[in-house]
Amino acid sequence: MSSLAGKVALVTGGNSGIGLATARAFHANGSSVAISGRDPETLEEVAQELGSNVLVVQADVTRLSEIDQLMARIHEMFGKLDILFVNAGIYKG
Repeated sequence: MSSLAGKVALVTGGNSGIGLATARAFHANGSSVAISGRDPETLEEVAQELGSNVLVVQADVTRLSEIDQLMARIHEMFGKLDILFVNAGIYKG
């Protein structure tokens, strides 16, 4: 049994890059995973890829109201949150 079995992880910005790799790793190790991101198409692709025990929520985590909605959806589906991986961000050079 994995050490993440029964845990619930939230990965912000989990629909691409490091966030997606992290979400995949949490899921592969037994965690239920909530993933937030701003792109509905990539979020749906991730949901299809990972399958069960996954919640994807379109959310802009720079907006407090959207964070509140994200947390409410996690609570509705999983009832708790054990792991928070804050990854959302865009570099504009």
